[in-house]
Amino acid sequence: KQREGKSGIIYCLSRKKVEEVSEFLKVNGIKSLPYHAGLDYNQRARHQDMFLMEEVDVIVATIAFGMGIDKPDIRFVIHHDIPKSIEGYYQETGRAGRDGGIGDCLAFYAYKDIEKLEKFLVGKLLSEQEIGKQLLHEIVSYSESAICRRKVLLKYFGEDYDVSNCDKRCDNCVHPKENFEGQNFIVNLLTLMRSLNQKQKFHLAFLTNFITGIKSSKILEYGAESHERFGLGKDKDEKFWNSVIRQCIVHGLIDKEIETYGTLKCSKKGLEYLSSPHSFMLTKNHDYDKLPIETKISKHRQKQHDETLITILQEVRKQVAQKKSVPPYVVFQDPSIEDMAINYPCSLDELKNIIGVGHGKAIKFGQPFVDIIK
Repeated sequence: KQREGKSGIIYCLSRKKVEEVSEFLKVNGIKSLPYHAGLDYNQRARHQDMFLMEEVDVIVATIAFGMGIDKPDIRFVIHHDIPKSIEGYYQETGRAGRDGGIGDCLAFYAYKDIEKLEKFLVGKLLSEQEIGKQLLHEIVSYSESAICRRKVLLKYFGEDYDVSNCDKRCDNCVHPKENFEGQNFIVNLLTLMRSLNQKQKFHLAFLTNFITGIKSSKILEYGAESHERFGLGKDKDEKFWNSVIRQCIVHGLIDKEIETYGTLKCSKKGLEYLSSPHSFMLTKNHDYDKLPIETKISKHRQKQHDETLITILQEVRKQVAQKKSVPPYVVFQDPSIEDMAINYPCSLDELKNIIGVGHGKAIKFGQPFVDIIK
């Protein structure tokens, strides 16, 4: 709603979710269409063309959408479900703001999404499982990270990035996460895992219930409520211990086994840590209810545009595009329209000085724009 009339893509993992989200947007007055491999070829092509021609603002899609899409003025990419790999995430977010304008990327992340993705790996070849597991581990590390997002992303692809260049454009730089000493929590957790049984394998829910003293059906089934360490960490809630366990997985202190449906066990590194504990900083999860809600205005938008004129020129662009049977961005891209709304070119000669408008474009498309500005 804050980006009325702007183009965006929303990625979902399943066709069902694509249809649901698209329908939800339509009900709320947002022009949107679904795109996934379950639609026939003609329907997919029509939805894609309507998006390119700006007849709809938002495409809700599986990853089937986007390959070969060269629409430069996509203003936002939303991941409704966390993607399966960093490569996928990087490629999909890279479709926003290709014209140098604003490109906002928002990813929703909950650890249960990762558990859902892990279920897809069960039953696959061991080599496939290992690769899938590693890719998921990387996306969890990225999502849970407290470091600048750009630094983490570019490091993954072998590039070093100076954090000061981020200029507070990622969530971790805008709202830094608080660090705390985790040594005692980790020692308690690993000691508890080792003492529970010889196999040292548990599911995440079982562990958090055990530590926080919740008598779930699984706890009662194993008679674990009578264990001397039951409820050892009940001064902290499940969310807290979930976060500690996940960070231990990310740092390699706990192993997670896909083939046994995501059971956890103390890793070799974890056992070494237990034999000589040392300072270990963990990050505190945000309480999102307490974070200020703010509309971030990108630095690209700080020039004084004539917003009314931009709306009028975008309408003219749409009409010219329909007449010439080309997508609107082929006529003039957003930076050109915005520059017109600052400099008011009233002749074709003046129009040639606008960003991204050469002699050819001015002659071919320019007259209606000059007339309306005049």
